[in-house]
Amino acid sequence: MQPELELITKEIPAKGKGYMKIRRCWPDQVDSLLRQGARSLLLQGATEIYAASVDPAAPLAEGSGEGYRLEFRHDMLRLERPLDGTCPPPEGRLTLEPLSREKVGQWLTLYNECFFDVPNSASCGRTDLERMQAEGSRCGLALADGVPVGIYLLGFQEADPEIESIGLCKDFRGKGLGRELLRAVLALLAGEGFARAWLSVSTANDRAYQLYQSAGFVQTRLLSHWYQVISEGDLLA
Repeated sequence: MQPELELITKEIPAKGKGYMKIRRCWPDQVDSLLRQGARSLLLQGATEIYAASVDPAAPLAEGSGEGYRLEFRHDMLRLERPLDGTCPPPEGRLTLEPLSREKVGQWLTLYNECFFDVPNSASCGRTDLERMQAEGSRCGLALADGVPVGIYLLGFQEADPEIESIGLCKDFRGKGLGRELLRAVLALLAGEGFARAWLSVSTANDRAYQLYQSAGFVQTRLLSHWYQVISEGDLLA
């Protein structure tokens, strides 16, 4: 079996963060694969490196390897809830506006502002947005009194829709609008006839995690454990 390692480098220029995900690996090859990936990310300018394994046969764990150690940081979870009469209706403080071609630049600016500091979040450019839309995702702006205050991104690649992202600009947080945005999105999906929705969230994103739990979402799957790879020597040697 040939080991398969996915390197994610797009966050290095803006955040200094590089990610690697082991997709397939023999257990005795994990150490060398991690060192190989870490070296590549360091050479590309990463100042922080995070790793996860989605191969059950090759799990990661806290501890030291050759020239590095792993420290646990957070889990990525899949949460789900039914779209039924238990969903509280939105209060009407926000309006959802589907994205138009004229507002693509505004949507991208808001998206990247909303998620800059969120664990495992990725910045989004025009090419990324075009790819997501081609794969069936839909997105739009959240308006308060006609002013864009946030964004939403919905995926329809599975039978049940995914709430890929909802986010508010920093100036509008702490006012209950995040809960209102979530309710508005749930009402939108329920109105289109869907019976269930899901999303993924990092346990390190306390605000979002607590919001989803209070809104009735429950964990249905552990997606991945994430560890920070910390150098204890010269990984470039």
